Amino acid sequence: MKNSAFAMAGWRIWESPGALSCNRLPMRATFTPYATPQQAATNRREESPWFLSLNGRWEFRLFERPEAVRCEDVGPSVGNRKCARVEVPGNWTMQGFDRPHYTNIMMPFREEPPRVPSDNPTGVYARFITVPRSWKGRRVILHFGGAESVLALWVNGQPVGWGKDSRLPSEFDITPYLRAGRRNHLAVAVIKWSDASFVEDQDQWWMGGLHREVYLYTTDPVHFADIEVRSSLNPDKMTGQLRAVVRVGWAELLLPGWSVKTRVLAPGGRLAAGRTESSAVPVPPPYPAMRPRTEVTFLFEMDQPRPWSAEDPNLYTFVVSLINPSGQAVEHTSVRTGFRTVEVRDRNLLINGRRVLIHG
Repeated sequence: MKNSAFAMAGWRIWESPGALSCNRLPMRATFTPYATPQQAATNRREESPWFLSLNGRWEFRLFERPEAVRCEDVGPSVGNRKCARVEVPGNWTMQGFDRPHYTNIMMPFREEPPRVPSDNPTGVYARFITVPRSWKGRRVILHFGGAESVLALWVNGQPVGWGKDSRLPSEFDITPYLRAGRRNHLAVAVIKWSDASFVEDQDQWWMGGLHREVYLYTTDPVHFADIEVRSSLNPDKMTGQLRAVVRVGWAELLLPGWSVKTRVLAPGGRLAAGRTESSAVPVPPPYPAMRPRTEVTFLFEMDQPRPWSAEDPNLYTFVVSLINPSGQAVEHTSVRTGFRTVEVRDRNLLINGRRVLIHG
């Protein structure tokens, strides 16, 4: 693996069960940063100036195994190499490369965990991107919705990180690797088989590739790191509660004076809770963790919330704004939620003619 692009890891990451990722950001809820609260309320991310889709045509080369991918294969110099083009999102197995493989109870190869076949198809995706000038001075995050099975990323030929989890997203902060005012080169290697394949086997079609969307988004150095919203109906079914935990992260020193402002909009857009809530962001102690973050909790008492059901899917919009010490909003976003309660009232149920006692 001396000249292999995967020499950055120092070992065979696709056969290392104890290693799940490197430089990947923590998993978070799905939300998009917006420039205004009005944009956040509509929740149409394509209208956000802080969002850029990378779906579409990418250059593509398929290698027989990960070790065959050289450093120059993931670099920005195209030289005389010949590349095909594939659609992202999409599996290469459905676009004329390799083949899909279905299994029920047997793995599609004979190796024992954590070993996988030496012939291990590895696809390299590549494209150039131009980061908008308005993003200067902000964090730039690259999002992959899913890749089967191991994903590794290079920006301008520099290794950024990697991650497993075929059905979970991977996000990377690529800010330090970007070249200001120039086109930047992205290269993504996707390894089809890994030690995770043994865990992910679920009576399925085995594919390979970037099978979910890819996009960029940008945030202020102080930003929303995660948002957790839980809504519930009270036993009277006439009132409810919305509890939200807003986690704030920072790439620089967090100074006192930051605050979070929130409001809840009912279906149709009116102010549901009758008021807005604002709370100061607590300043963390010195020497924070590797990925620093702090949190603020909000609780809204809801009067006669419209319940969610499959027939009448009412959704409320939790809009949140991040305010800097000067009183300026640097970021807005939103999360949608519904009020519903799932319960079993009769502790003795008849299932297939048999009485079943429900505990709990």
